[in-house]
Amino acid sequence: MRKQHPIGKGDPQKIPSQQSRFPLVTTWGGRFIDRRIKNAPTMADNFPGKLEELPFKGIMTWNGIVVRHEDADIPSLTYAYLREARKISCGECSVCMIGLDRVIGIFRKFIEGTGTIQDLKEIEEIAYQVSVNGKCYFGRSAALVPVADAIKHFRQDFLALITGKRVLINRGYEFAVTAPCIEACPASLPITAYIEKIKNFQFRESLELIRLQCILPGVIGRTCTHPCETACIRQKIDESLSIRLLKRAAADEDLKEGASSLPLPRKEKPEKVCIIGAGPAGLAAAYHLRLFGYGVTIFEGLSAMGGMAAVGIPDYRLPKEVLFHETNLIKRMGVDVFLNRGVDLLKWDDLKEQGFKALFLSVGAHRGGDMGLAGENDLVDGFEQGIDFLRKVQERCSDIKPVRKVFILGGGNVAIDCARSCLRLGFSHVEILYRRSRKEMPALPEEIDEALKEGVKIRYLTAPLRVKSKWGRLEGLECVKMKLGDPDHTGRRKPVPVAGSSFTLKADKVIAATGQEVDASFLTEQDRKKLLRGNKVWADPLTCQTDLEGVFAGGDCVTGPATLIEALGMGNRAARSIDAYLQGKPYRPQNFFAGIDTSLQRNDGFLPTKQAVRVRLLPESRRMGDFIEVEAGFTRNEAMEEARRCLRCYRLMVWEVDKPKEEQPKGRGRGT
Repeated sequence: MRKQHPIGKGDPQKIPSQQSRFPLVTTWGGRFIDRRIKNAPTMADNFPGKLEELPFKGIMTWNGIVVRHEDADIPSLTYAYLREARKISCGECSVCMIGLDRVIGIFRKFIEGTGTIQDLKEIEEIAYQVSVNGKCYFGRSAALVPVADAIKHFRQDFLALITGKRVLINRGYEFAVTAPCIEACPASLPITAYIEKIKNFQFRESLELIRLQCILPGVIGRTCTHPCETACIRQKIDESLSIRLLKRAAADEDLKEGASSLPLPRKEKPEKVCIIGAGPAGLAAAYHLRLFGYGVTIFEGLSAMGGMAAVGIPDYRLPKEVLFHETNLIKRMGVDVFLNRGVDLLKWDDLKEQGFKALFLSVGAHRGGDMGLAGENDLVDGFEQGIDFLRKVQERCSDIKPVRKVFILGGGNVAIDCARSCLRLGFSHVEILYRRSRKEMPALPEEIDEALKEGVKIRYLTAPLRVKSKWGRLEGLECVKMKLGDPDHTGRRKPVPVAGSSFTLKADKVIAATGQEVDASFLTEQDRKKLLRGNKVWADPLTCQTDLEGVFAGGDCVTGPATLIEALGMGNRAARSIDAYLQGKPYRPQNFFAGIDTSLQRNDGFLPTKQAVRVRLLPESRRMGDFIEVEAGFTRNEAMEEARRCLRCYRLMVWEVDKPKEEQPKGRGRGT
């Protein structure tokens, strides 16, 4: 039997060097390593180095225990973990909740001094039964797995507890809760929590949770690229949970029930904040800042709020009445919005004289980027940027003339939106040219599938070289065939031209949809030097602060063309950062799970398959000539049925802090 060295007692064989940073003992991933013993094995390959940055003496996680200091109190840490785990247990399957209650009851016996060795054996048996019979992955893989580790590998500490040589004490603990889907979400939505509300027929409560981090739930519920679904653990069993559609279901149910209003600030503050741009980043910042009590004014150059959601996403994906409803809710909170009021030349000093104490730049990236093609800047009639074409579609411009043959250049969602819009407008032959294969296309797979069903053609491994024109009128495209080489910095295989494979395509119209860039012409020369890095605005990725005092920035003008949910997430962070700035407080948000693989879990076990609920789509025959919404969304019953597929993959960490109390970081419970 392996000899145990109790934590908290010290041991002559311990290795004291760097013990304040590197683990002494770990059970991470189920692999026990005691570095106090000579010739101990190295740390597990999957041990998260990020844990070394947390100020803890000992930490208990869903995936094991890590001890950094000799005086870490493992029994007390285990009791703290149990209390937090009990808050997460839902009680739907009795084995998890009853098991936790029983183990907590045993720990109370330890406190009272009536615990026995038999109690330790009972804890181990309960942990085993919960891990085998729990109905969700929290019960199976998180609730008691590390508790069993503690009893097994730190038994001497618990025996000392039973014999009265040590007692359970609260030495200052912090906690954090998340899930793989939450960590994948750019806006950190409490996904597992709002899905659980839907499952229990609490759609209004679900929407309230969503709005904490996503103030445009109906918009995002229709257009999000859903990286959360890629991270969903359910796909290991059958297929990912339909998280995006569940978010939409909560918003749709609210509309059907009469549409709830947004909360108003409890207390008004004297400071005013100016926001340039009413896209997702600007709107998210405006909502939170107004909720904090600040006066908020938005200047927007477009005729509607929403940014790219207003002018870049066709109605068949995002009906504008949904967007207008959600943006007007923000306006009705008391946010002053001036439309068609773009800023020609930004002068921060002038805005400060008007009483604004902070400025948030969220101007987006609304200018089409050059592709580097010969002839693309020759003002050719028939060659157009994708973002300009989609804006005309939204504005119902009469100068869009359907032609026989149109080619769209690019493989992203903008290219797909342009192609599907062309079909609805009556273009005869609509074809996308993409220089890689289908596998590398950045557009959403479901959007590509629907485009193909509707009749869009896609020519892969083809790249344009030259825009051919005569007397200012488009004639065609000179192209070259490509082959895939080694992966580039994006991880996708780099396209390489095939020698001698150039050819010409006759075209009546060409739409370039390969990316957008920031139009920084509104900045003074002096401010450009302070704000720009290349052709984007630079801002601290955590605080959104720029190098100009009092000026913050977020969204596409900082990241370049990204997604609505990424811009919205930056707006959330910016609002909290601006609030801290105006109150004279430091702001440095912490993600305790950053760099840790939350997909790891110890006990998968067997769970029956349950296929995802299929959303109804408008038949292809009814889509042409009309921009009616294609995706119907879930009914109430369908949403509840899909929500029942959630495995509740909560990841819990509880740690004994290693700092003076006034310096301790606050625990975070994003998923509960």
